[in-house]
Amino acid sequence: MVVKKRGYSVIFQTIIIVVILILINAISQRFYTFLDLTEDQRFTLTSSTENLLKEVDEVILIDILLDGELPSGYKRLRNRAEEVIKQFRNVNSRVEYAFRDPSAGTPKEVNLIRENLAKDGIFPGNLIVMEDDKKVEKLIYPYAIVKYGARRIPINLLEPQIKGENPEIMLNKSENTLEYKFAKTIRTLISKGLPRVLLTAGNGELVPSQTATFETGMKSTISTDRVDLDTTYYIPDDIEALIIANPKEPFSDRSKFMIDQYIMSGGKVIWIIESLDVNVDSINVNGVYIPRPTNLGLDDMFFKYGVRVKQDLILDKVNSKIPQVIGQLGNKAQQELFPWVYYPLLESSNKHPIVNNIDRVYSNFPSTIESLPGRDELVHTDLLTSSRNSRFQTYPMRLSFETLKVEPRDEVYNKAHLPAAVLVEGRFESFFKNRVGEGMLQGLRDLGREFKEKSPPTSQVFITDAEIFKNLYDAANNRISPLGFNKWEPMVYNGNGEFAENLMDYLTDEYGLMEARTRNVQLRLLDQVKLSQDRLCWQLLNILGPIILVVFLGLIWHLIRRKRYT
Repeated sequence: MVVKKRGYSVIFQTIIIVVILILINAISQRFYTFLDLTEDQRFTLTSSTENLLKEVDEVILIDILLDGELPSGYKRLRNRAEEVIKQFRNVNSRVEYAFRDPSAGTPKEVNLIRENLAKDGIFPGNLIVMEDDKKVEKLIYPYAIVKYGARRIPINLLEPQIKGENPEIMLNKSENTLEYKFAKTIRTLISKGLPRVLLTAGNGELVPSQTATFETGMKSTISTDRVDLDTTYYIPDDIEALIIANPKEPFSDRSKFMIDQYIMSGGKVIWIIESLDVNVDSINVNGVYIPRPTNLGLDDMFFKYGVRVKQDLILDKVNSKIPQVIGQLGNKAQQELFPWVYYPLLESSNKHPIVNNIDRVYSNFPSTIESLPGRDELVHTDLLTSSRNSRFQTYPMRLSFETLKVEPRDEVYNKAHLPAAVLVEGRFESFFKNRVGEGMLQGLRDLGREFKEKSPPTSQVFITDAEIFKNLYDAANNRISPLGFNKWEPMVYNGNGEFAENLMDYLTDEYGLMEARTRNVQLRLLDQVKLSQDRLCWQLLNILGPIILVVFLGLIWHLIRRKRYT
């Protein structure tokens, strides 16, 4: 009788445990939660992302195209994407997601899917993977498509791979940026209108064909237009940023006054200013060339804003290449590529969101920028600098391709991190303070505006080379190049596009989503040599360890039962 009761008790306890497990499983399916115990808090959303998600008032559907049979690194990226979206759902349940495999289905269905994806600018990547000891080529779509109402924006989940970089590092960087990419896209979709950005005209600035890559690449996140400073009366306050791209003619006091008062109203300005006008063709023709100063009449204005753009050129041992004729073969000139110290590959020397984890930036003849002390309310941040082995030449200097024959010496290239792009943030004082005339004041009154002596907290960016934002234009074929394209190597330096995109995001981001880009999760790669040596040991431990542990716990439980019931 006692045995029978004990049997009923065991069955009853088993049923209770099963019911509890089913309830826990059902609850876990409905509510996703976790405890982030990682040192770098890699699984915790930033406050800016959470604030954005709380404003989502309609369903957002995210289709992730990473599905099916994937290499291990891409499985990890897929799983991390799902984790991020589940974290989004914790904040707002209107965020939904689904996985799709573009390579699943009949050949006809797959071709149709790929054609539709290509219309959205989504193209597969070719990967060589091992299957049954054979190398097999697979097409993988590392993309997600975010849908909100009738609008949709594709996201490339992969970060560009730097030449010679370990693919694992590239995948790790891709995982780090998933939160930022998803949040940025959601921000774009729920915004009632795109931020307005104006490029100035009237002083010889870059023309639309030279900024076409930048403008088309940013069309999903900002709205660009041009303003001729000679034919307008003021810059509207709702303009998020003003870009002054490589002017060649001096600015009038009237134009400077408009720009100054735009800044005093909280406007943000990107100054792309070349202090010296360098012509490479003139070096080819004349052999020796002395560049001339641009003299734009902005030096005193920049001094007031806390910077000085110097009349010099940066030379760097880390650089890109140009061709030179080394001989003749029949009637055809023979060319060879040589490193050109005047074409530095600029780098970022800090972890600011604009430049964190970007590739090197291609430049031509940049100058240095001096941050002036004594401006207590201004904070200067060097965004792009030369390498550790660089130097500068002050004006006047003689440029000649003869220098290509001389090997750069370390003792001469002894200047480190010369700044070529600087961010200045804070409250700026008007350049026209105590200088504005009655005519200017009356003009403001006629427009219903008033003179402002000091700005609210705002930002200005100073860049000394237009090549960073400029694309090449082939008029014969009506084709434009990517940003950072060196036609001689030929090679695209991805850092240029990354820098331009991050800069605009930073200046036009009202939520502060760039905070998510500063997160730097350390990739802890396995020691492949040690792994190979100890492979059998770890395999045995993984196979036999759990079995031994179960047997050991079973023995302990058996001993406890014997002691209790004997």
